[in-house]
Amino acid sequence: MLTLQNIKKFVENKMVFCGMDIHYRHWDLCFYSDGQVLEHCRIPGNWKHLKNKIERRYASARQIRFVYEAGFSGFYLQRQIASAGYECIVTPPNRVPKMGDKVKTDRRDALKLAQCLAGGFLKSVWIPPKTVESDRRILRVRHGTQKKMTRVKNQIKSFLFLHGIDYPVSYGCRWTKRYLAWLSELSFNDEGDRYIMDDYLDEYWHLRSRLASMTRRIRALSTHEAYHGQYKRLITCKGIGLITAMTFLLELYDLHRFPSGKHLSSYLGMTPGQFSSGPHVRLGRITREGNSHVRRILVESAWTVIRHDPVLREKYNRIRSKGSNGKKAIVAVARSLGVRLRACLLNEENYVMGLC
Repeated sequence: MLTLQNIKKFVENKMVFCGMDIHYRHWDLCFYSDGQVLEHCRIPGNWKHLKNKIERRYASARQIRFVYEAGFSGFYLQRQIASAGYECIVTPPNRVPKMGDKVKTDRRDALKLAQCLAGGFLKSVWIPPKTVESDRRILRVRHGTQKKMTRVKNQIKSFLFLHGIDYPVSYGCRWTKRYLAWLSELSFNDEGDRYIMDDYLDEYWHLRSRLASMTRRIRALSTHEAYHGQYKRLITCKGIGLITAMTFLLELYDLHRFPSGKHLSSYLGMTPGQFSSGPHVRLGRITREGNSHVRRILVESAWTVIRHDPVLREKYNRIRSKGSNGKKAIVAVARSLGVRLRACLLNEENYVMGLC
C-alpha cells in the first residue's frame, strides 16, 4: 500500500473506487484505483470521519465512487455522500459476485466491493425519495404490528387449550366484543393464570389500537395528491383494497424503471429459477428475490381476485389441472396480477375484469 504523500500523487486525475463494509460502530474501507489497493482502514461509523479522510487524502482524484451493501443502514449514508458531490451506489448483497474465498473478513469484503465496482460488476438498488421511504415505512411497521397481533391471538388460544377451556361456539366468530368480554370474565384456579390472561388482553388491545391508528394514517395517505389517482385505479380491481394498493404504490413507486412485465416479475422474485445444462432445461421454485412485501400482498390478494376475475380464475384452474398444488397456482396468478396492475398504472386505465 502507498504512503499518504504517494496516495495524493498517485490518484491525481484518476478514478478512485471505495468499497465500504458497514457496521453499527465502525466502517471498513478499501480504496482502489488503477488496479492497485491504495489503502485499507477502519473508521468510526459516521459520515464526518469519512468526509475528513477523502478530503485529506483523495481531493486530487478526478472522481471517487463509493459502494456498500444494502442492509440495516438504509440509504442515509448514500444521500450524505451524494449531497457532498460524490457518486455512491447501494448494491444488493446477493448480487455481489462470489470469489470462492474460504476466508471471509470485513477487510476482504471491502476489497471485493471496491474491485467489483471498478470492474462494473455491481448493480444498484433503487433508492426512493425520502418522503416515499417514510410513507412506506408506515406500511411495513403496520405489517409487523399485524404479525404481533396474530402471535398474541395464538398465545391466548394456546392458553385456553392449556387449561382445557373450550371456546363457546354460540358466540360465533372469535375476537368480537362478546368473545373478548368472555375472556376478561373467565375464572382460573390460580391468580397467576388470571394475571397472564389479563396481560395477553392488554397487549391485544394495545396492538389493536396501534393497527387502527396506522390504518387511519394509511387511508389519509391514499388521498394525498401524489398517490390518489393511481390508488383509485388499483382499487377498481375487486380484491385489491387499501393496504394492498398502497403497498403496491409505495414499494414500487416509479414503475417506469421496469421496461416490461417480465422485469417486474423478476424484481418481485416470482419467476422460476432455472438449472439448465446442454439440452436439459429444468425450472425450479420461484427465486424469492427482490421485494418480499409486494410479493406477499399480491399472493394474498390473488385468492380474492380469482373469485371475481374469470381470466385469472381460469388460469388458476388450468395450472391445478396439470397436477400443481394450489400454492404454485396462486403464485402464478399473483404474478399475472402484478403485471396487469403495472399495465393499468402505466396506461392510466382502470382494471377490467375478464380482460386478458
